[in-house]
Amino acid sequence: MTRKSRLFIQGMPHLVQLRGHNGELLFRDEADYLSFSHCLTLAALRYEIALHSWSLAPARILFFLSAVDKLSLGRFIQHIGRSYVPFYNRRYHRSGALWDNRYLSSPVEPGVYFLAVKRFIEQGEDGVRGYHSEGELPVGQVAPHAAWLQLGENLAQRQSKYQAFCQTPVNAALVARIRSALDQNCLLASPRVSEQLESQLERTLRPRHGGRPRKYASSPSEQWLWLEKQAGEFFQQRGYQQIRLSLLEREPLFSPGGPVIHGDGELRGDGTTGCLRLIATHWHEAAMGRLWYSGAMFCQSRHSERLQQNHQIGVEAFGMPGIDIELEHLTMQAQFLRRLGLADRVELYINTLGSVETLNCFRQALREYYQPVAHFLAREQWEWLETRPERLIHHDDILLQRLATRAPRLEEFLSIDACQRFSRMQHTLSEAGIAWQYDPALFPHNDYCQLVFEWRSLEQGENRVLCRGGRYDACASRVVGRAVSACGFAFMLEPLMALLSHNASRRKSAGQVDVVIIPCQPRGAGQALLLGRQLRQQFPLLSIMNDCSSQRLATRYKNSWRQGARFILELEGDGETLLLHDAQNQSCQQASVDTIAARLGNALML
Repeated sequence: MTRKSRLFIQGMPHLVQLRGHNGELLFRDEADYLSFSHCLTLAALRYEIALHSWSLAPARILFFLSAVDKLSLGRFIQHIGRSYVPFYNRRYHRSGALWDNRYLSSPVEPGVYFLAVKRFIEQGEDGVRGYHSEGELPVGQVAPHAAWLQLGENLAQRQSKYQAFCQTPVNAALVARIRSALDQNCLLASPRVSEQLESQLERTLRPRHGGRPRKYASSPSEQWLWLEKQAGEFFQQRGYQQIRLSLLEREPLFSPGGPVIHGDGELRGDGTTGCLRLIATHWHEAAMGRLWYSGAMFCQSRHSERLQQNHQIGVEAFGMPGIDIELEHLTMQAQFLRRLGLADRVELYINTLGSVETLNCFRQALREYYQPVAHFLAREQWEWLETRPERLIHHDDILLQRLATRAPRLEEFLSIDACQRFSRMQHTLSEAGIAWQYDPALFPHNDYCQLVFEWRSLEQGENRVLCRGGRYDACASRVVGRAVSACGFAFMLEPLMALLSHNASRRKSAGQVDVVIIPCQPRGAGQALLLGRQLRQQFPLLSIMNDCSSQRLATRYKNSWRQGARFILELEGDGETLLLHDAQNQSCQQASVDTIAARLGNALML
């Protein structure tokens, strides 16, 4: 079987790793480091390799470099091996290869991941420390990349911003993504860039997930019921009240609204409208209101006049002006996606808009900038210029791309308070272990301010946005008739269900159980039935089943796992002592009947 062709993408920097054969040390004292550094410098000069960062440790070697082509990169690594390995073998009286198989490499999109990869190398985020570069040091050996030069006008500014970036908390999810791309010789880039390159190169470039495909698939209706059940339990535990939305709205609050069906109203186009009408009617609820909803939404198709129906699960919170509620929502979204088993298949993108006045000033500056060339714009672009001129900056049209280089930027209009607010949010998200990306091209479809965000799937497809939301104080205040703070988000169920259907780690559907109680002996069946009734009273949201059949104990265990049970309670003897098996944590605890409810409750809370 032929081995996989090494991935090299012209114009991108590459993260490269070398390891010792069978875990053998690559450096044993100072002389080894000096000899390798000399070989590294000569090889880089000979094959025109630009080193942006490097790290030398006894367990591994990491390079972050740009090469002229794939051949130059291969010869660069080969030259290092032919220079350093003979020196190492002579000094330590050994023979044979020093490297463990082929070198690992991963192309990196510099605009998104450059600083993260540089920090990964120089700060030892892979758990290994050694000799390494630091920013542009040592001078003459580190070649600054264009993404690095954008940090500041001089060395002092760039070093200062880089040190501030390195002091932020380590994002464990991002580190895991870097490791996965490196180990699989895959591309480390945003989904949009990955899809473009995959279509050009006609091969899969992103890391694949472990595990074999499922041999069976549950019913879509079961998946839907299971998802709604998960959402109901999740939001109820966090103090959010469910509301029922009317199918018709008197008038739209956002533009565009739902399709008109008669003169009395429109089909529901979003869930936020219903929540705001409730707050406007019962304005005292806006003090600390937490609501969630689910149901069908309707919109007009972009390419035709056909009516499209989609489903959402949304959350709205009112009366909380600080960033705490925004962080609560982002954390809830990450936890909910983790609960669904999708944490490693999604990415969070965030952007700051500043106040409503800031966003309006920015849009007006864009209109004035594009006005002299407005006669070159297409009809659709004319509409953007009036409503959402920021779309012109990030359009793929060649003319618009050239004009965008000198166009006003939102960062130029943001106040110091808005920047500090966004910086605190980024810092807190990193501390919480949530992988996020700053996307300056992310702008709201509706009337938002301050924060706007999207959760996007890493899988290919048109509907990659799984969740979207942000803060909309101005719109809420206009509807309620008084100043009120508002923040919300909505999960798009169709793309979420499509992603769940491909998720091999999903355990169960709506028809399966949470807890199975198994008595070892027939005389313990009565105690098992009493325990089941007691647990159903204490945990009404769980599905609890008794298995008092005459089958072998191993068969009953196997049937319980097949039904997706997380917990199995095995009653021993007369049922006074039992074992609690937790499939998720792969643990087994012995407990009495009196303490099992507390053990089960603690496990569910965790």
